[in-house]
Amino acid sequence: MKKFTILILVVMLFTLTAPQVFAAGEDKTFTIGVDQEVVGLDPNIVTSFSSHRRIDLLYNKLVRHNDNLEIVPDLAEDIDIPDNVTYIFNLRKGVKFHDGTELTADDVVFTLNRILDTKTASPGRSYLTTIKSIEKVSAYSVKVVLTAPLASFLEGLTSNNCAIVSKAAVEKYGNLQKNEVGTGPFMLKEWVADNSMTLVKNPSYYEKGAPWFDKVIFRIIPEQASLLAGVKSGTLDFATINDGSTITLAKRDTNLVVMQKAGVNVRTFGFNVTHKPFDDERVRQAISLGIDRTEVVTVASMGMGQATGPVPVSATQWALPLSKIPFSTPDVAKAKALLAQAGYPNGFTFKIVTANSYEGGLAEAQVIQDQLKKIGVNAELEVVEWGVYVDRWVKRTFDAMVELRGGSAEPDRFLYRMIHSTGGVNNFMFKDADVDALLDKGRSLTKVSDRKPVYDQLQIVLATKAPIIFLYCPYETQVLSKDVKGFKVVGDGSLYYVTYAQK
Repeated sequence: MKKFTILILVVMLFTLTAPQVFAAGEDKTFTIGVDQEVVGLDPNIVTSFSSHRRIDLLYNKLVRHNDNLEIVPDLAEDIDIPDNVTYIFNLRKGVKFHDGTELTADDVVFTLNRILDTKTASPGRSYLTTIKSIEKVSAYSVKVVLTAPLASFLEGLTSNNCAIVSKAAVEKYGNLQKNEVGTGPFMLKEWVADNSMTLVKNPSYYEKGAPWFDKVIFRIIPEQASLLAGVKSGTLDFATINDGSTITLAKRDTNLVVMQKAGVNVRTFGFNVTHKPFDDERVRQAISLGIDRTEVVTVASMGMGQATGPVPVSATQWALPLSKIPFSTPDVAKAKALLAQAGYPNGFTFKIVTANSYEGGLAEAQVIQDQLKKIGVNAELEVVEWGVYVDRWVKRTFDAMVELRGGSAEPDRFLYRMIHSTGGVNNFMFKDADVDALLDKGRSLTKVSDRKPVYDQLQIVLATKAPIIFLYCPYETQVLSKDVKGFKVVGDGSLYYVTYAQK
């Protein structure tokens, strides 16, 4: 039997670095500026980044990422792995939901089954589909057995979509989109739609001494320049800023701290391959050849990112260099030739669904629109409000969409759910036997040396079939007041380290 011992070591580290006690009377309110509203708070259901950033502070998972994207303990104090398909999660005792009830194995079993239930429509389902059985061993222990080895199983559990919810709360409310009942370091106090969300300290949080702040306030401020102005004036302590020109201004201000790290999220440009002309691989290849990824990064985000292929470029262990990925270097002549072969010698017109927000990718869509003119393709922009954008994404009612996809340093976790024919967020309606076979093989192997050739081949096949054009990995950037200490940037965008921040 082997033990997931790194978890215990990290628990010890957190204990040694717990926040110090500060004198009474200090300002213990932390105000965060963000550019868009949440779309619900049920962790097993939500898809938007804005929702996930609140869930970072409201819920816990069995395991989570630290700032180096390593898997560390959360609700599971340790994990026994007696063989490569069996995981026994030993839970922390005394963890309380925000309604005062204790978290037990029943809640974990309920949550995992809820995610697996197709009626829930959870994006996290694709991480758990290899589960064969879920068994309550004791009040604080759960055994999960897989149908086959899955190298990315624990990585999948770090997703907010796999956060543990209260069985009683779901049975009471139906879902938790408006009724938050988590175990996280903060609790929902007030939600003023399109204005603000106020969280208060969870006095029963399992980690003694955390969080330091008594209150966290999220303020919705759509304009990036206004976010920066808020931090400069002191009305905000912290802001997530994604606009390159605004970040450049922030870096020039010696009174601000700009924290930046290469991210794992990926800006993509994808097609509904059931819509003509995108059902033709040659058309998709032509568009890929018509796009200059480096220019997209430079113009749309002021260079605040790095061009990538199908695996996030920040996942250096797995990502192939663009020089080895077909159809990633612009070639106008070849693009026009492919369009002619596909029956579109004079190009065609289509629509790109986008939203005027960072996630909605309007700036990227505008650059793509301009670039595609060079190959005779006319892209019309459908700029919709955020809620409509999400609805169109969910219902697959688009020709093409610019998206910001939640990435991962683990290729199975990133690609399987997005592009496998059974993937929970395969919004492209893409089904391909070769891609499915490679994805299935890659997740069944446990050694990096065995998996690497599979994912190398998969990146080449995906770039050739081109249901999605992978554009670039944005930097994760946070702008803070100099007074803020102890916050750490995580490559997946998580705000969990607000738990340890102080001022």
